[in-house]
Amino acid sequence: MSSTGKTGNAPENRLAERIARWPVRSLLNCLVVACLLPGVIGAAGLLIAEYHQQREELRKSTIQTARALGQAVDSHLLRALAVAQVLSASDALARNDLPAFHRQAREAVALAGLGTNAVLRDSSGQQLLNTSTAFDAPLPGWQLTEELRQVFATGTPAISRLFMGPLLKKHIVSVNVPVKVDGRVAYVLAIGILPDRFLDLLASQGLPPQWIAGILDPELSIVARTLGQQTFVGRKPPGQLIEAMAREPQGMAELTTLEGVPSLVFYSRSAATGWSVAIAVPRHLLEGPLKRSILTAMVGVAALFAIGVGLAWLIGRHIAGSVTALIAPAVAIGAGESVSMPRAGVRESRELALALGRAMDLLNERGARLAASKAELEEAHLLARFGTWHWQRDSGKLTVSDSIHMLSGHPINAFADMKGTLIPTRAWDKVEAAVERTLGSGKPFDIEIAVNADADANVASQPAKWLNMRCEAVSDDSGAVVALRGTVQDISERKLAEQRVRDAALHDPLTGLPNRALIFEHCTHLLAAAERGHGGGALLFIDLDRFKPINDVHGHETGDRVLQEVAQRLRQCVRDEDLAGRLGGDEFVVVLPYLQADGQRAALVAQHIIDHVGRPIRVNALELTITPSVGISYFPRYARDVSALIHTADLAMYRAKQTGRGHYRIYTPELERQAELVLSVEAALKEALRDDGLRLCYQPVIDLNSGKLVSAEALVRLQDADGRQVPPTSFIAIAESVGLIEQLGEWVIGEACRQHLAWRRDGLAITSAVNVSPLQFRQSAFAERLGGIIASAGVEPGAIQLEITESAIMDSVDDAIALMQRIKAMGVKISMDDFGTGYSSLSNLTSLPIDKLKIDQSFVRRMALGDEASRTVTEAIIALGHSLKLEVVAEGVESAQTADYLRQQHCDQAQGYWFSKPLSADELAHWCAQCDVR
Repeated sequence: MSSTGKTGNAPENRLAERIARWPVRSLLNCLVVACLLPGVIGAAGLLIAEYHQQREELRKSTIQTARALGQAVDSHLLRALAVAQVLSASDALARNDLPAFHRQAREAVALAGLGTNAVLRDSSGQQLLNTSTAFDAPLPGWQLTEELRQVFATGTPAISRLFMGPLLKKHIVSVNVPVKVDGRVAYVLAIGILPDRFLDLLASQGLPPQWIAGILDPELSIVARTLGQQTFVGRKPPGQLIEAMAREPQGMAELTTLEGVPSLVFYSRSAATGWSVAIAVPRHLLEGPLKRSILTAMVGVAALFAIGVGLAWLIGRHIAGSVTALIAPAVAIGAGESVSMPRAGVRESRELALALGRAMDLLNERGARLAASKAELEEAHLLARFGTWHWQRDSGKLTVSDSIHMLSGHPINAFADMKGTLIPTRAWDKVEAAVERTLGSGKPFDIEIAVNADADANVASQPAKWLNMRCEAVSDDSGAVVALRGTVQDISERKLAEQRVRDAALHDPLTGLPNRALIFEHCTHLLAAAERGHGGGALLFIDLDRFKPINDVHGHETGDRVLQEVAQRLRQCVRDEDLAGRLGGDEFVVVLPYLQADGQRAALVAQHIIDHVGRPIRVNALELTITPSVGISYFPRYARDVSALIHTADLAMYRAKQTGRGHYRIYTPELERQAELVLSVEAALKEALRDDGLRLCYQPVIDLNSGKLVSAEALVRLQDADGRQVPPTSFIAIAESVGLIEQLGEWVIGEACRQHLAWRRDGLAITSAVNVSPLQFRQSAFAERLGGIIASAGVEPGAIQLEITESAIMDSVDDAIALMQRIKAMGVKISMDDFGTGYSSLSNLTSLPIDKLKIDQSFVRRMALGDEASRTVTEAIIALGHSLKLEVVAEGVESAQTADYLRQQHCDQAQGYWFSKPLSADELAHWCAQCDVR
């Protein structure tokens, strides 16, 4: 171990030895260099940073200049285009009076000062007139360019790239506008602009004389250039600039100009015309100041180095003399002789002389402190119940700290004395075997030992104390183990704390019930026992119905109180050998082991839980009612591992929820197939919401007295992956259970608003009635989201009517009334749907801000079959609605007799297959046209 350490530190030791041989003057010289070097590096860094800052500022300002030039070029081109458009509408041109138009065009071009000449061409490319020559002068033919073909084809103005004018024999750019005769493009009028015009724009910027500015057309040909205008017009710029402009519309590139000057080029391309402006700044203009600054700094640094080295030599000689004078006194003090101290040349040598005089005193004081520290360490060992020991192999001598005697309660003079005193007899073999392995291999050990209150008693009592014993080998130079040393510590308190932590980790902190980890551990043992034939059991998966609204309305503190009361009631419903636990949230489980073959007790316990937990719970002044839904799964019949057991019970619970609140359901394999169907419908619904795969159908609502259309109820339709229609009764329930109902409901409202606008454009004023799920209606922000959808669609609120079920309103009447009043304040009408199937009282009904009552179709259909009770209920609902000044609507009317009877009872409106089946939007519009409904 020590050999390895020496080898690793050898380079450091050699460096220290070399430095120790250096005189003070050399060290001071090194110090001067070390002090000046960071400053030099810092100065160089500042110079470079300043250069980069100047370069960045130049980049920003020059790109801004290029952008301004680009805007000036755009302005010039677009103004020329405007002049051409004005000329294209000339009366002379409309009369085909070309001589008169020739004079007008020449005057307009000269007056505008934006171009050189005006040219009129027909679709073959033949010039009909050119203002740069006399009207009757012969004009050359010219093949149409791609820009001109586009103008003839699309009737859209275009700006050409740079080209050689056939008449002027010079490079030129033209703006081209169509001239329409009888609605078609008969000619193209072009205004030509010579590059010299653009050169004036570049000169107006006042750029430094060594800078080069250029204007490029969309094909990146040079149109104008401040240097070498006649030489480079029509040529392409360097390839590096072309590549840079292909990557981004504005920026900077490093390149060599066409004259061969290394430069930084700053460029900007116009998004409006595609023309570009580039400005080249020679690199020597940027880098020259940096080189001069670096040279100046180097001269200054050299001067500083010379001054620093000279001062270091003088100061070093003085310090070396002061230190050397103390060598003889130090040797004398080491030999115990008395000696007088020389006069010190520096303060440090004087302090060193004083330190030498105090050295012996300090050595004596250190010995006294070492003895005191040993006593404190022993005291700390006693407080920590920690002891040390050392055993010599050849002599068998054992040395222990005093704290070891305290831990054992007996004197320990030999290693064997630990047996039956410090270490219990039954654990001695474990310790002895560990010691033998360490003596043989030299590897340390670390073991924990459970110690009884009476270590020698042969009783199977629980451990009262725990010890931690550690040991390591002491080897000689040959690697042979010559001794052992180690520690013993009482860790009983730590073990107790660990047990408490384990208990806390396996129990739910809110309810005190076993948590998920303990439930899984317990079920694992029961499943293993069941596999061995020790009897099966059942797991009850319990989910609290309507718990989330309690949290949302009354707060989490009230919700926690409810969960604690539910946990207490579950404990009262099970035996001592059963386990009631909490998985999380509002999900609980009850595990029933060792059930009889028929498993009837699981169903009895489930019903007992439903009855017991379903009783009202009082929290302060609140009286809350909550019902559990329970799923039952038997093991090992339907599950052989814990995850499968909980999964099957969860499926059964989910099915119980679908049948209504406060029910239990026993798992069967059929539920797996139903779950797969739910997953399939869920996937189809998500895909439809994502890909706009949903459709709305509309069923007309008819005024029974006039026979006119009153409104249309919007009904959502969905197809599964195989293209089959999924009944709304199926996928609406699934959407509610998987959390998609809010998104689905908002889509329906938005689509109904969109369709209403489409009908209005076609002259149809149809009010759309939209069904609202109870879950969507109970959302706290429902009114605001509804208002946002209607406002964003631009629909009058009165064109939308909400249909809310009786049960959704009656779950929390006061909250429902407040929400409905906010909706009514927007101007939206509200109908109570499926009236007669819920449990609303007359006192509540009179206070509800609703506009319509809709009689549930179950009453209407049974009434049509002659059911007197349904007839009586229907008549009572009609009379009740009229007494409350509400419109009454009957659903499910499928015959003329039913419609006549409802009309006789003064029912206001009706809908059903007798009038029309649900129709698509287009079909409803056609139906209205046939019925003359507007």
